[in-house]
Amino acid sequence: MKLSPLVIQSTLFMLLGLTMVLLQLNGSWAEPLLQFDRAALEQGQWWRLLTAHLLHTNRWHLLMNLAALAVIFLMHVPHYNMRRLGYLLVAGFGLIGVAIWLWSPAISYYVGLSGWLHALLVWGACQDIQRQWSSGWLILAGVAAKIGWEQWQGASQQLITLIEADVATDAHLYGVVTGFALYLLSLSVQYIRQNPHTTR
Repeated sequence: MKLSPLVIQSTLFMLLGLTMVLLQLNGSWAEPLLQFDRAALEQGQWWRLLTAHLLHTNRWHLLMNLAALAVIFLMHVPHYNMRRLGYLLVAGFGLIGVAIWLWSPAISYYVGLSGWLHALLVWGACQDIQRQWSSGWLILAGVAAKIGWEQWQGASQQLITLIEADVATDAHLYGVVTGFALYLLSLSVQYIRQNPHTTR
């Protein structure tokens, strides 16, 4: 029996969530091995640029990101398929990790999915706009206001207390830029495929 695209997409998102839960339950070994650790990265442990996004500081941090993941999926489910999800996951994790490495030297350690969630949200909003859905503009306006506030004032003390760590607001900014970049890249690839003769 052939599974519907919705079932496949839902399963992939649930697997992502389950992976994060399992890593949280085994944080004593997972965090030292998988978190963004600048000193370890300097020794060539490059996988941390990807795996750090799957870890969380505590259960509240995890629950907030799981809830946000579910909301974003429900908002933009028509835009996803297996290839796109794989592309967004690997490229998004990698680009945000590299951006933190290159442009936020003050961040020695980092874990969390929130940077990638910003990328996913912006990518979905751009897809909305491409389909002429007004929701896309509303989402982008909300994200721009949030990022602007965070860059100006930083994260709230309540959130810092809740997750028991400083909030890496730079990762949110990099996530937004990554979401735009991945959308533009996919749009360019789509254009080239539809107009192969223009590239000659």
